[in-house]
Amino acid sequence: MDTEDAAWLSPGDAAEIRRSLTSQFAEEFGHGPSGVWFAPGRANLNGEHVDFHGGRCLPMALAHGTYVAAAPRTDGMLYLRTLEPTLDAGVQQVCISEVTSGPDADVHTITDDQPCGWTKYVGGTLWALRALGEEIDELAVDESFGADLLITSTLPIGGGLSSSAALECSAMLAFVAMATPLGRANPGAALDAALTDELRARLAAACVRAEVEMVGAGTGGLDQTVSLRGRAAHLLSLDCRDFTVDRIPASGLLADHRFVAVDTGQAHWLGDGQFDDRRADSEAAMRLLEVERLRDLLPDRPGTADVSAVLRRFDERAGAGETLPSPVDGAPARDRAACRRRLRHALTEMVRSEELHGFLSDDELDAESTAMLVGNLMTAGHASMRDEAEVSFPAANTVVETAVEKGAPGARLIGGGFGGSALLLCRADDVATITGAVASACAEAGHRTPRFLEITPSDPAHVIA
Repeated sequence: MDTEDAAWLSPGDAAEIRRSLTSQFAEEFGHGPSGVWFAPGRANLNGEHVDFHGGRCLPMALAHGTYVAAAPRTDGMLYLRTLEPTLDAGVQQVCISEVTSGPDADVHTITDDQPCGWTKYVGGTLWALRALGEEIDELAVDESFGADLLITSTLPIGGGLSSSAALECSAMLAFVAMATPLGRANPGAALDAALTDELRARLAAACVRAEVEMVGAGTGGLDQTVSLRGRAAHLLSLDCRDFTVDRIPASGLLADHRFVAVDTGQAHWLGDGQFDDRRADSEAAMRLLEVERLRDLLPDRPGTADVSAVLRRFDERAGAGETLPSPVDGAPARDRAACRRRLRHALTEMVRSEELHGFLSDDELDAESTAMLVGNLMTAGHASMRDEAEVSFPAANTVVETAVEKGAPGARLIGGGFGGSALLLCRADDVATITGAVASACAEAGHRTPRFLEITPSDPAHVIA
């Protein structure tokens, strides 16, 4: 799918990656791994900044993801290395008994001077699995368990395609396989079948706990859920009120259309506080409106009139003041106008998700009509991310505006924002033209050279046999 003006990032061949990673593992640690496990990244058609508010999201698992080769230890230590050039600083050591969470934990550690904060994703995942094993006997982990791990990824790091959740979920599968009664009773590929959807949901929740409590990112569970519970050729319609899922076939929509992700090259990091700042604004609005989740402010089938009614209620309760109390007692007050914008984004994003669920589930809609309806909502979602959530940035705006101008039915920023990727919906015959135009527009605007990924809804986390 290469063109003269566009660079494409391949997901690679899983069997070849396994062979290479196994060989490199033996060189690094002096013995072979017990196995290689993979977890996909994700692209989200709609539902950004709403999973932690109980909204519906429509993600898909990717063919691109993270691979972990691992072998067990019996000293409670993790020895781990990433092959990602921007993060690799050799083998890192983590003593699991020293992994702690809480207000004194140093969570914002991934900086140019401290590249190894990524190890908290892995150490936190084992810490969370140990806690889960206290509730579920078949996931119990012995206190002496440790592991050697070698990690590689075909995802752009910081590209907004959930490389962090892919790291957590691939490590989680490795730990389950090596350290638990369930893994020992189901060696190799048998573990994939033994992991029921219910167990995968519990493991996803544990990964969320690791990221929230160990890394300090206010994730709501979307990324980990699709990485562990996605399905090939399907979109996941995820109701974040209870994390139930509907799996919607994507074959009709993608018969004549393609999803393309555009990695802008501007990396984002959810642990730097900006994402949490936006969440705090929306939670201040939630507190004012006296609900536990913003989704509870809307009916089951919401529309724009319902959003307007909630905003009027917000205005009445907020009054003429310039600030709202922080959702965290004792923290600085929040800007009233900013809180209203975050509220409006969350509510309209929830409406778009419910509409998309309906369109994609409607067998009477033809593929072209579905694509136009989906595309219009994608572009509207980008406008909301830009103007209401205020998490977009110039490169993403250039990508979206250029793609739509060149005929893409829809395009939007995906992920937490402040960097990362945009998702395009293109007619198959227009992919080369649109991606070439996007690459040229980015060059003319002085942005970094983008990379493109064909997005194919793919399998969830699994062993690479």
